[in-house]
Amino acid sequence: MMVLPKIELRELSVKAEAYGLTLGDLIPICERFGVAPHDVLNELSIAVAEGYLQGYLLYDFCDGVMNGIINAVVEVGMTNDMPQPAFSLCQAFDQGEWFRSNDPPETDPSDKYTKPVVEEIMRTLRG
Repeated sequence: MMVLPKIELRELSVKAEAYGLTLGDLIPICERFGVAPHDVLNELSIAVAEGYLQGYLLYDFCDGVMNGIINAVVEVGMTNDMPQPAFSLCQAFDQGEWFRSNDPPETDPSDKYTKPVVEEIMRTLRG
């Protein structure tokens, strides 16, 4: 269930990609919308994953957003359960960051390694 308006998610994603987000950055949004930090991180990661799969967000931007929220995800996970699917989606986007030595040079690691995992996570979420 999505709680945050799309404009808030868009602003958060831009900030996460450019500067990274800390748990402290999420507190004003949590208070304004009456949600917990793990909800914000999960909603943001789902919105980024959907944008990536639908093709209107590029891999590099999405990977930057996920790299920008991982510290907050881990910080939340230190005192509560790890936010899911945010943590799994961060890991999935990390898989597209490098070429494997056995891949041919024309391989796009994001297509080969990230996209199938993101698709599976989203399919599981939708039930």
